[in-house]
Amino acid sequence: MTTSPTAAVVDRRTRVPAYPVLVGAIYAICVLGMSTSILAEMAFGYTGSGDAPRSLGEQLAGVLGFGTLALVVSVLSVRLLRSERQRQVGAIVLGIAAVPALAFFWCGMPALLGAAAAALAGLTRGRTPVAGAARVFGLIGLAFAIINPIVNFLGVTISWLTTS
Repeated sequence: MTTSPTAAVVDRRTRVPAYPVLVGAIYAICVLGMSTSILAEMAFGYTGSGDAPRSLGEQLAGVLGFGTLALVVSVLSVRLLRSERQRQVGAIVLGIAAVPALAFFWCGMPALLGAAAAALAGLTRGRTPVAGAARVFGLIGLAFAIINPIVNFLGVTISWLTTS
């Protein structure tokens, strides 16, 4: 696989990992980490306090289902959208879709869609950058790809530390 001179410059200047590394880390932290936490709660007989709208089994199904759905959409988008025009439109659409996906932050959906937007915009290592609105939405997606896993990790960690 050859890279263009522009991509080589981006590789040296960016600290953003390649898309597969980024999306793998997001999935591991948000989906697998949250699922492990829920499984641990089930194993330790955690019942929670207050009115829980969903059982732990339903929460686990939601995390795995929505998180995996977002992973599939993300991977297919990056694999199938090849031309510059397709990548621009894809970056904009996925960057926009990441915003309402904040309702599903617990399964990493905004981060996974955001990672795809960033990759399509050429902001991840080894990708050729695009310009204009696609780049802006790629930056928004990249922000979600970074912030969402951090919030999930801190939320789970704090929850375990404060639950007695």
